Amino acid sequence: MNFQRLRWEEAPKERMSTLYEVILALLPVVASLSVTSWGLPQVVGYLLTGTTLVSVSAYGLLHPDIRLQFDSAFLVLIGGYWLGLLAHYFTAPHMKLLQYIAATPLAVFALVIVMPVLITGREQVFTMGLTLVAVVLTVIGIAMLWQEFLTGEDLYASVGGAAFGIDGIRTASIFDNPNGYGFVMMVGSLAALYTFLSRRGAIWFGALMVCLLGFLLSESDAALVGFTAGSVLVVSGFDRRFGVLGIAFAIVGVAVAIRLGHVGNVMETTLLTRVDRWVASLERLALDPMLGIGFADIADEIGEARGPHNSYIYPLLNTGIIAGSLYLGSFVYALGQGIRTQWTPWTAFIVGLSVAIFLYMGFESLFLGGFSPSSIMLGLCLGLLLYSPEADGPVTDIRSKFTIR
Repeated sequence: MNFQRLRWEEAPKERMSTLYEVILALLPVVASLSVTSWGLPQVVGYLLTGTTLVSVSAYGLLHPDIRLQFDSAFLVLIGGYWLGLLAHYFTAPHMKLLQYIAATPLAVFALVIVMPVLITGREQVFTMGLTLVAVVLTVIGIAMLWQEFLTGEDLYASVGGAAFGIDGIRTASIFDNPNGYGFVMMVGSLAALYTFLSRRGAIWFGALMVCLLGFLLSESDAALVGFTAGSVLVVSGFDRRFGVLGIAFAIVGVAVAIRLGHVGNVMETTLLTRVDRWVASLERLALDPMLGIGFADIADEIGEARGPHNSYIYPLLNTGIIAGSLYLGSFVYALGQGIRTQWTPWTAFIVGLSVAIFLYMGFESLFLGGFSPSSIMLGLCLGLLLYSPEADGPVTDIRSKFTIR
C-alpha cells in the first residue's frame, strides 16, 4: 500500500496548496452541523456558521493573490431575487425576512464567490475532509445505537427506530432529525466515492463503506434518491462504462426496494403527506402570488412548521412568483454552466453532487441564505458550477482582483 498518497496533500501531478486554505473552506460546512444538532442551542450554531462565512469572505477579499469571479447572469438573477426580498420587507416587514435579506449577500459572497477559489486545485483534499466528517458522524451514530442497546433505554431522540424494515437500527447521530443526518451522509458518501475512485487504496474503500453504512442507517428517502442519481454521474466522470453500470445497479436497487415494499410504504405515507403540503402551499400562494407570505409563520399558513417540504414551492410561497422565479432561475443557470464545461472526474462530482442536492430539494425545505448544512452545501455547489479556471489568473492591481464574466 502506498501510504504516501494517504497524506493530507494532493497527488504530485496536482498543484500544491497550503492546508489552512482547505481547512478554511471546510469550516463553514463543519460549523453548519451545529445549527441542526441537539448538542448546541441553535443560536450558537448560527453564530458559529456566520462567523466562519465572514472569515471566508474577509480572507478572499483581503488576500492579495486571490482573484474573485462574478458571473453577471447569475448575479442579475440572484440580485433580482434579493431586491424582491427588500420590496417585500418594505411592504410587510417581518423579522425572518430581514434575516434572509442580511444573510443572503454574505452566503452568496462566501460560498459562491470565494470558496470555489479555495477549493479548486485542492479538490481531493477537500473531498477527503468531507469524507472524514461523514466517517466521524457515522461512528458517533453507531456509538449512540450501541449505548441504547447496552442500556435498554431510549437515551436519544430519533435513535433506535426502524430503517428499511429493521427495528432498532435507525440513527440521527448528532442531528435532531434523521433527514438532516441523511443529507450530510449523502454528501459525505458522494465525496467518499469520488475520493476512492481518485486515490484508490484500502483505507479510502473502507471509508466509503463506513459512509454508506451511516447513510443507510439514516433511512432518509429524499437523500437516497439524490445519492442514486448523483453517484451515477460521479462514476461516469472516471469511465462512461461505469456510468452505464451505475444505472444498472440503480435500476436493480429500485426494483429490490419495490419488491420489499419500501417504495410503496413511502408513497402511501411520507409522499402523500408531502403532496398535501404542496397543495396547501400552492393554495396559499394563489391568495397573494405577487409577494407570497414573506417567511411568516408557516404552521399558521399551511399547517406545517417545517414548510412545504419542497424547496421549489418554498421560495415561491415565501417571496412570490416573480422573486421566487428569479431565485430558482439562478439554480437552472448555474447547473447549465456546470454541465457545459469539460467532463472530468471533478466536473462529474460537482454536477453529480448538485443534481443530488436538487433532487433532495424536491422533498425538503431549504433556502440559499440559510446556515444549515443543506443550505451551505447548496451555495457551495452553485459556486463550483459557476467557477471557471480559465478566468483565473494573477492579481496585479485592484482591477485584476475582480473578474466579471
